[in-house]
Amino acid sequence: MNQLTGQATPEQIHQWKSQYKQGIYAIEVDDHIAYFKNPNRHEMNCAMSKASAEAALDMYDELAKRTLIGGSEEVLDDDQKFFGVVQQIKVKMEGKKATLVNL
Repeated sequence: MNQLTGQATPEQIHQWKSQYKQGIYAIEVDDHIAYFKNPNRHEMNCAMSKASAEAALDMYDELAKRTLIGGSEEVLDDDQKFFGVVQQIKVKMEGKKATLVNL
């Protein structure tokens, strides 16, 4: 298996898992990999404050930058790679599914 640009060691991944109790995840794009922590409320709020019809990607850019913990920063700097990252960040923004129960 070829090494991806930005690939972390198993030791680094273990350290991140210990450091970020809400969890971490990786996104691979082409031959690059970047690592992110799951966003908290503050990070989501900051990202969502960037939302606008004129600059629709700013929210995802902000969230990605606030939650990036390591790996290849090219996934954020290269537009084509970033578009792939955005698709995965959208999944993370959905969060856990909740159910409304009328009583």
